[in-house]
Amino acid sequence: MTWRSWAAVLAIAVVTLTISVLTGGFRSRDVPAPAPTVGERAPALVGTTVTGDRFRLQPRPGTLTVVNVWASWCGPCRDEVPLLDHFAQEWRGRGVRVVTVNTRDGPVAARSFLSQVGARDLLAVSDPDGRIAVAWGATGVPETFVVDQDGTVRAHQIGVVTSAWLEEQVARWSPATSRKGAST
Repeated sequence: MTWRSWAAVLAIAVVTLTISVLTGGFRSRDVPAPAPTVGERAPALVGTTVTGDRFRLQPRPGTLTVVNVWASWCGPCRDEVPLLDHFAQEWRGRGVRVVTVNTRDGPVAARSFLSQVGARDLLAVSDPDGRIAVAWGATGVPETFVVDQDGTVRAHQIGVVTSAWLEEQVARWSPATSRKGAST
């Protein structure tokens, strides 16, 4: 091959590489979309619950949704999950629902954990490979998101939530409280 042939091959390779990089041609299909931030649309939450039922999170008019990411091997989650279960029971039928995502666990470990902490009725979507948690922007466990009736993320708490924090979010974002938009 002559010098000119090598130069032509090199030029084509450089142009092809540049076009691929600029158009995202080397982006992995497994890389999730950027996680939402407060004020943006909540990502999809579709999967199977730890009891085997199918689940799809959809905005509900007049309903505030609390989404919590937890794991059976998470020490702080052992205290937080019963609090979320109590909160879910207290607010059920009053315009607030709690959906949890059990990440990096199998359904047997998740069910055992829920039973041990006395949270037998808490809705838990199974996320064995962590894809749901990553899509939601969770960087660890526990993390909690508040989603309004329109499907917009309104709050994000890294670490354990408290009853006071949950009550504050309901007061601030629940359509029933009519304080939507109040600042804290």
